[in-house]
Amino acid sequence: MKKNVLALIALTIAEQAFAQTPVFKRIVIDSTIQYNSHKPKVLSKFSKDKYNDVGTLNNQGFKLYRYTENWKPYVIFSPGASQGFEDAQVADINGDGWNDIIMGGWSNHTLWAENPMGQGNDPYKNTWIIHTIDKTRFSHEVCIADLNADGKPDVITTSGLYIQGATADSWIFVNIGRSGQGTFAVNMLNNKDGYADVVGLYRTETENQIAWFENPGHKGGDPIKDKWQPHVIDPYPGDLSNPQMTTMAFNCGDINSDGRTDLVCASQGEGPGPGDSNQQVGDGLVWYEAPADPRNGGWIKHVINPAIAWIHASSLQLADFDGDGHLDINYAQQDQSKDRKDGSNIKQQLGIYYNIDGNGKTWGSQIISRYKEYGAGGFNSKVGLIGNDKLPSIFTALHGYFGDANPVFLWRNRSAKNHSRKK
Repeated sequence: MKKNVLALIALTIAEQAFAQTPVFKRIVIDSTIQYNSHKPKVLSKFSKDKYNDVGTLNNQGFKLYRYTENWKPYVIFSPGASQGFEDAQVADINGDGWNDIIMGGWSNHTLWAENPMGQGNDPYKNTWIIHTIDKTRFSHEVCIADLNADGKPDVITTSGLYIQGATADSWIFVNIGRSGQGTFAVNMLNNKDGYADVVGLYRTETENQIAWFENPGHKGGDPIKDKWQPHVIDPYPGDLSNPQMTTMAFNCGDINSDGRTDLVCASQGEGPGPGDSNQQVGDGLVWYEAPADPRNGGWIKHVINPAIAWIHASSLQLADFDGDGHLDINYAQQDQSKDRKDGSNIKQQLGIYYNIDGNGKTWGSQIISRYKEYGAGGFNSKVGLIGNDKLPSIFTALHGYFGDANPVFLWRNRSAKNHSRKK
């Protein structure tokens, strides 16, 4: 590893209890067990009421669970759970003012489901129309961002970009040269010019590197026709002895309060080798401190916990869970983590690392659930506000890979700072 590019900085992990640690109440949203089901999830507002609902896909269809009706389920569309849908996101795809749902997965089927509120119809009692974006390319993870500054949401998947055309049924595919699994979309220059960049893995002749792919729109180019330039953040995310890090989880935010866009990442654990027995934990749970010049500067690697791995692409979420004004890190380990053979006792957890000093150097650890607790850990997690709460909660479930029970849980944040604990 090039010392002048990356520096491994030891951080203080405050494992002991600390002031104002939130309390999370487990609520079983749906007890349905479906083995080897990814149950892609959403948490957002879908109707005229002011509250967020939650939703997920199982063998009964995609369900919205309505907050104002004590999480009553409504099947809103049926794309076929057997098609291996793995990730779900929310955005107003067709610009009618209402949130739609976008999904992708192992069947190479990327779709968006249209919220009927745009036609004045009840989103709980009317079937959402399914629109196909692509049926030919792999889409393990799905991200949403505006890639060409036209005000319309575009879709980023494992395979590349889908830039929305004249209508929400017209999509242009762009291959930017990324590899592996794990994607995030954000303006890495933080210059508010309307162009989002893409974080992913970049394959050289011998290894996969963490990189961000620069949107050519930043320099007046065309995001559809011009090259997306990769800028390497870490040339050896798994260290020199393990250069084949093929699956990772990414998220971005300002971790150290300097106004720059930092990167948080962890290994999903899977990679080349005999199936899921390949225990690729890489460097664990880490964050990379952005330089003043993200194009040419060196990113500084900070290891939070080297034993944290098996984090699904969407199970690394950033939010202020304790109300201190700093971004914290929520991680959910998927089912395979309990089968690790590296001697680690970090198995199948749902937890939070609290950014105590606001600089990303002192972290407080809270484990919300752990193996062998019922349904411990998580997969494809989402975070957001529930009811009148002021602090975010966590919505997650396992995918039953080893036959684990995978009920859908809402871990509701009951911090004293919420001030809204009645409803």
